[in-house]
Amino acid sequence: MGVERDLFGRFRGRSVERFTLSRDGLVAEIISWGATLRSLRTAGAAPVDLVLGLERFADYPAQEAYLGATVGRFANRIAGGRFTLDGRIHELPRNEKGRHTLHGGPDNLARRVWSAEADPEGCAVRFSILSPDGDQGFPGNLRARCTYRLAADRVLRIEMEAETDAPTPVNFAHHSYWNLAGSGTIDGHLLTLEADRVLEAGPDTIPTGRILEVAGTRYDFRTPRRIDAAGDADYDNCFVVRGEGFRRVARLEDPVSGRRMELWADQPGVQLYTGFKLDITTSGGRHIGPRAGLCLETENFPNAPNIPHFPDAILRPGEIYRHVMEHRFSLPE
Repeated sequence: MGVERDLFGRFRGRSVERFTLSRDGLVAEIISWGATLRSLRTAGAAPVDLVLGLERFADYPAQEAYLGATVGRFANRIAGGRFTLDGRIHELPRNEKGRHTLHGGPDNLARRVWSAEADPEGCAVRFSILSPDGDQGFPGNLRARCTYRLAADRVLRIEMEAETDAPTPVNFAHHSYWNLAGSGTIDGHLLTLEADRVLEAGPDTIPTGRILEVAGTRYDFRTPRRIDAAGDADYDNCFVVRGEGFRRVARLEDPVSGRRMELWADQPGVQLYTGFKLDITTSGGRHIGPRAGLCLETENFPNAPNIPHFPDAILRPGEIYRHVMEHRFSLPE
């Protein structure tokens, strides 16, 4: 068990550091640009990487797939790039098709260098960042923190917190692309979602406000099912997680290798994005194509600031935003 620290690159005059955590057969690499999970691999003579990552730092700012990043201030979409808060309209930059705001704007916190502090005894690294009042159109000075920890028994725990000095929408998410096979596509992975309902998505993947039952539809993953069981594997939808508090959200399995992951979290929703838009060619010539990995982003509901009956996404002074998730792995010997 331990934490190693080295230089991974430079961005806007600042050092981008890499932290390598090792424990119980897992090795995690996290970089300070975007508080990003660059690699999570099995230990041993033939390691298998369970997430999509890039070998060179220069390739990270060049891509917009948010590989492994901590996205915010507001993950997912805000329709029309605007919201009304306490009677005031706030306009945001529209970085999604020129019509909507995605993940908090074009210069969101996933595209910045975070400060970092290693915790070798806890096999953890803590990141922090200040987003000033008016940043990407959002009100309030927001102080955000993200901690990655390798816990006992092959668990990757991620804890996110934020505080503000003025009311503001907050919704952070973790954006890793999982592939438990380590290569190929995720079409044949088996997925289980603890979700009886899904948000209806209108044009541009914006929620309409309606919440639909998944029974009898292509969105029914209540029992283990291949990603491509409905005839295709293209999903970009927010599911309503059953229950409240910290509970199991999803289970993912590669039936060939036998590797499994359970996702536990405390948020009301989970975005299933199967990476069908992926098209990245690195500076070294490596190509990452459609469905090379899938995202399971625990989150508040997309566009929640504009839909009153969605869970409240407004953080106010004196409150602390918290978002905790655990990725629990079962790896055959």
